[in-house]
Amino acid sequence: MDIFGSCGQKGAALLLVALFCAPVLAAAAPALAERCAADPLLGAPFVACGTEAEGGFRSTLVRLPFRGGDSAAAPKANVLYVHGFNDYFFQRELAERLDSAGYAFWAVDLHKYGRSWREGERRGEIDSVGEYFPELDSALAAMRRVHDVPAVLLGHSTGGLVVSCYAAARGRGRGLAAIALNSPFFEMNQNLFVRGIGVPAVSALASLFPKARLPRSGNTNYARSLHRSFGGEWDYDLRLKEPKSIVVDFAWVRAIHRAHLRMQEGPDLVPPVLVMHSGCSVSSRSWDDDYRRCDGVLDRDHIRRHGANLGRNVRLVEIEGGLHDLFLSPKPARERAYEELLRFLDDVAEGRANGPESPKTPDSGEF
Repeated sequence: MDIFGSCGQKGAALLLVALFCAPVLAAAAPALAERCAADPLLGAPFVACGTEAEGGFRSTLVRLPFRGGDSAAAPKANVLYVHGFNDYFFQRELAERLDSAGYAFWAVDLHKYGRSWREGERRGEIDSVGEYFPELDSALAAMRRVHDVPAVLLGHSTGGLVVSCYAAARGRGRGLAAIALNSPFFEMNQNLFVRGIGVPAVSALASLFPKARLPRSGNTNYARSLHRSFGGEWDYDLRLKEPKSIVVDFAWVRAIHRAHLRMQEGPDLVPPVLVMHSGCSVSSRSWDDDYRRCDGVLDRDHIRRHGANLGRNVRLVEIEGGLHDLFLSPKPARERAYEELLRFLDDVAEGRANGPESPKTPDSGEF
């Protein structure tokens, strides 16, 4: 993920000068009030429920009321989708595919993202990924009130990191039927110097100046591969998913670095885990046609290496021709991604994906 600015390798020097960020751990699960209406972005039949925490964080739970195609009245499971960095939920096709396969679809726009963002807020700003956990608690509880069926977390990119950390912190995921990850963000896509020295230096010195900002990346190649205005296939709100990277501060770097370290240790997650990724990566600053068939944000080797270490029952799947968001890939690749996701979910629902529980007992520590 190119968050360090268009200065490229020179940005590494700025990291070593940085003395910035203090984490503030999220308060224990707050009381939440819900307000529901027709979703203003996707329209009917999608419904959006705004929630507000006592600590002031707002999130939005989006629901596609379950229709289920030719399936029985009750869904096989609730699936909660968690978006990535500089992102929000707009993948209507994904929701409809899961619904038609017999799964109730839900998505959350985390605080300071998408539908939950308010004027004056900095998109994506966090001090700890743990800030998101009460929002996921609330979403899962709301899902159970509507359909009392097993729950699956489906996370994309930074959302994949968040749901993995959440599961690790909640009994290693014992209450979840499964976890599915779409190009999860488990390591900075930077050179060895930035990953091994720059990022840890920022994280270690971060308590002094939490709000200092990193230079913003000007690379728009991933957006060019997606959005219709650049010749891509998809139409989404460029205010809520900007073509350039959004600004991050050093508190964000420390939050992500801590989460990365926890996942790289091996969280020993209990439920079955699906990790999907593209067959190739591309990172050139100038346009390359590989952006239309490869992951233009993360290193697929990082995803595969760290994804394999998440638990005892991990299914790794490579999607040839897939983009960073596999469900926004050209049709042949995204059809394969849908097939693999639904095969995995059906295997879980029918008891074919259960793996042995690890003998380890400690839950995750601080994020």
